[in-house]
Amino acid sequence: MFRRSDRHDDAPDERTQAARIAATQGFLALDDEQRAAADAVRAAEELDGTTAIRSIRAAWEQVSAACDRATEAYLAATQEFPLDGTGRVAGARAADERALRDIEAAREAIRRFRTSHSRTLDEATAALTALPQTVQEARVALVDARKAVQDADASGIRSRRAVDQLAQAEEVALQLEAAGSGLRQRRDLAKRTLDLARSAATLAAEAPRTAATARASLTSVATRRSAAITKTERIEPAMSALRREFSEPCSRDLVGSEQIAHDAIAAADAAISAATRHAEHGEWDDAADSIGAARAQLRKAEDRHDAVTERLAELRAVRTDPSKQATDTRFVLRDAQRLVVDRGLVKEFGAVLDAQSVRLANAQERLTGVHPDYWLYLTELRGVRERAKDVVAEVRKATAR
Repeated sequence: MFRRSDRHDDAPDERTQAARIAATQGFLALDDEQRAAADAVRAAEELDGTTAIRSIRAAWEQVSAACDRATEAYLAATQEFPLDGTGRVAGARAADERALRDIEAAREAIRRFRTSHSRTLDEATAALTALPQTVQEARVALVDARKAVQDADASGIRSRRAVDQLAQAEEVALQLEAAGSGLRQRRDLAKRTLDLARSAATLAAEAPRTAATARASLTSVATRRSAAITKTERIEPAMSALRREFSEPCSRDLVGSEQIAHDAIAAADAAISAATRHAEHGEWDDAADSIGAARAQLRKAEDRHDAVTERLAELRAVRTDPSKQATDTRFVLRDAQRLVVDRGLVKEFGAVLDAQSVRLANAQERLTGVHPDYWLYLTELRGVRERAKDVVAEVRKATAR
């Protein structure tokens, strides 16, 4: 026979069992929700260490403490009342119901917390969830990039840029594999690896087109060089005409244009020669870069020609009829004055436009002597027109509010 001290209560009834099941289910749900929220908070901290995130952490610590107390209540109930025939049954139901109330209160606290900080936590959760996929995509892209670069090399059309991008991708991928658990660092490294690998694959795939474009560009840049030389040869005659027909200030800023153009042509020649060498060795990216440099130098020479010849044409036109420029400027100024009056903004802009009228009159009065400074005249009139246009824009903006 059992001694009285060895006897346990009767087996738990259905209501007691139901209370234990409900408490257990609530505990498991709380455990999942607490873990997910904690992961989201940790991810948010890793992504953004601002004061706002620190306040979220402080709020979460309070919620997490409530969750821990509810967990302790549940574990205490199951330990005191195991319901497996090895312990007491009386009081088990009440203990489980108390634990369940604590658990439900803790789960509600988690829901309120997540609702209050939904945007930050959802973004962090999304980043945390997406990280494994991004890492895998980066690894796949790296494999594809290696193959693309190898295929380009095997075809005899090598892409230096693709090789460089692949090398960078490989280096960042090593950092990714060696990185710790920091979400921000791993995410940034994975994205960087993915971008570099995709760029390398694209450049390798485009290598044949790059080569074809470079071949065609070598021909076109040679043609452009011939045209630029012809233009350069016209600079000195145009400068001579400027010095002969107009006062020295009218061409002062153009002095040395011919030498600048000749130097640019020489630099273009060096770049074209480099492009040719790169092309002969199948270094099409380098050839394209050199062609781009040659074009930039040819443009510089062309710009010097245009600046001189256009200046000569402008000055001759204004010398023939100085009043035309003044008339055009006065028309722009009067339009601006009319708008200011119509919109009732004379107080704000009237003085500005009056100053432009004085500026216009002064420019006309300075056209004296055998060789007036027509360039200063044109510059002043252009400044008046631009200031008037600025006022018109300001008036329209002010009245559109």
